[in-house]
Amino acid sequence: MRLLLLMTVVLAQMPAEARGAVAFHYKAPLTATELAWYSRFDVLVTHDPLPRAQVDALHAKGTKLALYEWSVAFYTSLATPWQRGLPSTALLNADPLRGRSGASDADAFYFDPASPQHANERAIAIAEKLHAIGYDGVFFDTTTHESVHPDALAEFARRHPETTYDAEFARFLRTLRRELSDGVIITNQGFRAAPHILPFVDIDVSESLITRPVQGRFVMRPWLDSSDAWNSISYLMRNLIAPAQRAYPNVRFVHLNYLDTLDEASVARIVAIARMYDAEAFVAQPSISGGTLGEAYFANFGAPRDRIESTAKRTAYRVFARGLAAANFGDATLFVPNPERATYENVVT
Repeated sequence: MRLLLLMTVVLAQMPAEARGAVAFHYKAPLTATELAWYSRFDVLVTHDPLPRAQVDALHAKGTKLALYEWSVAFYTSLATPWQRGLPSTALLNADPLRGRSGASDADAFYFDPASPQHANERAIAIAEKLHAIGYDGVFFDTTTHESVHPDALAEFARRHPETTYDAEFARFLRTLRRELSDGVIITNQGFRAAPHILPFVDIDVSESLITRPVQGRFVMRPWLDSSDAWNSISYLMRNLIAPAQRAYPNVRFVHLNYLDTLDEASVARIVAIARMYDAEAFVAQPSISGGTLGEAYFANFGAPRDRIESTAKRTAYRVFARGLAAANFGDATLFVPNPERATYENVVT
């Protein structure tokens, strides 16, 4: 099989369709088109609860619902009754903070994960809310101490020199796991503190490891830049994600990425790269009311038949039982050996 790939990625599949992994959609309610499309994913994350009729419709199609939750803090303007009632000892800042992982124009208060209110009451409050709205789980955005405002993190260190932020946050996750024994817990970048976070979650989401912002626009990262390894897709996958995958094989890894211009080929590129590294992907889409993008999400690759074959610093491919994923960021022809003369249908470029 001869492939000519010029700065692109090929995703090939057999006709059988699989379900997508995790989708994100932060506008509610869903349109009829959106409802049908998102029902093809195992999990849909929303920022606010969907109407109960739409929750029931998605459940009927086998899709679970997860509700957005800022993991380390809350905004004053969006505070729940439980959050407003927290004592000062359960918070790391007496005065509101702005910026860092939070918005620059909104006041935020950061949880003290070592407080009994956080370790127990927060888990119960979240579980009760999910039950009330018919949701199955929660998506924790910006997890780990790296997402905590420096002023709040300094206060945590002053109060609790005997422990770490992530170790205490793990106590909360352990309680929540008991409350949601059959539910879904999703974290954002939990791999950064894998021993504390990943034992209690079902799915861990990375952000912008395949694409990245450059001068206000999202573009593809290079495959392997010898002068800037930490900006290279291959290096990031092998050194950030692969160790966590090996240590926590029961966790599903999903790569969330962003693009300024969406099209089938761009989505296919990102999905193919994720599949090569035993993960899945989603590209943030503000709306799909004008038509869906991303049939590649539902490609049934089957099990990998071999490891990733890197033919050069700018190319790689992997053969699966039902398909082929290949990446070529160079200008030379990439030849994929095909001794069995297998036919890969529905090629997307």
